[in-house]
Amino acid sequence: MSIKSISVIEVNDTKWSDIVSSSLEYDFYHTKSYHQLEINKRPVLFVAYFDKDFIAIPFLIRNIEGTPYFDCTSVYGYSGPISNIEIKKITRAHLDFFQEELMHFFKINTIITAFSRLHPLLSNSLVFKNFGNLVNVNDTVSIDTTLPEEEQKRHYRKSSKYEINQLRKQGIVVYQAESNEDINDFISIYKSTMKKVAASEDYFYDVAYFHHFLSCPCFDKIILLAKYNDTIYSGAVFTIANGIMQYHLSGSLEYEGKYSLMKLIIDEARILATNLKLKFLHLGGGFGGSDKDTLFQFKSGFSDLRFQYQNWNLIVDKSIYDALNEQLKIDHNSTIFFPLYRTKKPMKPKIYIFGCSGHAKVVIDILLLNNEEILSIYDDKPIAGELLGIPVFDYNKVDFLHPDNQLIIAVGDNFKRKLLSKRWKGQYKTSIHPKAVVSSHTNIGKGTVVMSSAIINSGASIGNHVIINSGALVEHDCIIKDFVHVSPMAALAGSVIVEEGSQIGINATIRQGIKIGKWVTIGAGAVIVKDVPDYAVVVGNPGKIIKYNK
Repeated sequence: MSIKSISVIEVNDTKWSDIVSSSLEYDFYHTKSYHQLEINKRPVLFVAYFDKDFIAIPFLIRNIEGTPYFDCTSVYGYSGPISNIEIKKITRAHLDFFQEELMHFFKINTIITAFSRLHPLLSNSLVFKNFGNLVNVNDTVSIDTTLPEEEQKRHYRKSSKYEINQLRKQGIVVYQAESNEDINDFISIYKSTMKKVAASEDYFYDVAYFHHFLSCPCFDKIILLAKYNDTIYSGAVFTIANGIMQYHLSGSLEYEGKYSLMKLIIDEARILATNLKLKFLHLGGGFGGSDKDTLFQFKSGFSDLRFQYQNWNLIVDKSIYDALNEQLKIDHNSTIFFPLYRTKKPMKPKIYIFGCSGHAKVVIDILLLNNEEILSIYDDKPIAGELLGIPVFDYNKVDFLHPDNQLIIAVGDNFKRKLLSKRWKGQYKTSIHPKAVVSSHTNIGKGTVVMSSAIINSGASIGNHVIINSGALVEHDCIIKDFVHVSPMAALAGSVIVEEGSQIGINATIRQGIKIGKWVTIGAGAVIVKDVPDYAVVVGNPGKIIKYNK
């Protein structure tokens, strides 16, 4: 009969490192020194022993403010259970013992809930079978660095391959940071990037944190920097533990070239991981585990290898859990955040603008009049470093934008606006000038802008990424489809239908009940008294077709 016991190891105990290093699979997230960075919480390693074998899991124990209760969470990153035997070979009896003793530990320490982000490269979710809830979050991206190099690169997105090759030809130098000056340069770049993308305060680490992190003895870490003409523009921290290289933190500044230097840095990290004979370069997921945002799309350009990222949630005492939620008046249906009582009050989204143009100036005015916070402007070919005091960046060199923020495409060309709308996977901002008159009985689509003195009357339906320009009139029950531009002072009588992408010129007039086809151009001052077919170009009074758009 096996001898069973448990141990709760505090973070300053050397036994922590012994347990982690004895495990078959682990990452730097499990290590003692990484947990020692959490100075405001109590890190513990819970271990269940069965003779010489064990199952262990690290937690941070936190007080639930204003109460005598506590909860457990994992460190920033991916952790979960570890063991010195294959997880799938652990017997049911041993799993039962681990789960029962862990629950007992929670109860005697008045721990109300437990939460852990499970490492996607490890099969540790099996430990929690029939114990709490396993929640599929999203995929993460990884490069198998045991494959031959050509096979690794075969899984790169074509555009990533091309850009990396171009960066090498341009003389970009990627090297490993060694000096304090290099490290401080990286910290400065990282902080600047977090401000640029409006990251949450959780991502703003101070200088002391970075230096403590870089001195952690339990795992290896490197900073790769990209330099051009003696100036450092990009950098990233990578950790190495137990055969896994992890892309941890990164930052980039604007530079005069065309492509993202971070792509070259990741390629160099892949080469390094291969030469070190590591198993994986794990790039991780998007913001908050998302696989829909620009950060995930950026990482996807290096590999099509995906691993499922899961969270483990456990309610230890449901009556107290419900009471805490009730006390804070949290609606169970309003969020999937766990634990509910730690749900943060949603912040008002900040705004990005795409397009550095005269049209963007008008959009900026509308947003500022509505007390919106504009973070930055992006363009494929920015002609200035700022517009009306707002910084302008090259969109092609931005590795990620925060998905909790919103974007407006400030581009007047309807077709370009449609193409651009496919890039951003986050939320689009709808903006209405405070001096526009918009009936409460209308529907306004995402990304649409309604300018000063425009009137949209009852029953009208306005699509996505539409421009209703200054002084335009859209009467009752009109239907305006996506990517339409109704120019200044144009007037649409009741029940007019305008199909996708059409342009209604300045001072044009559309008679009641008329249907305008898709991608039509109505000339300035034209008077439309009959239906217009798709792609037609119409001018004059009454309007006549003079040609067709291609």
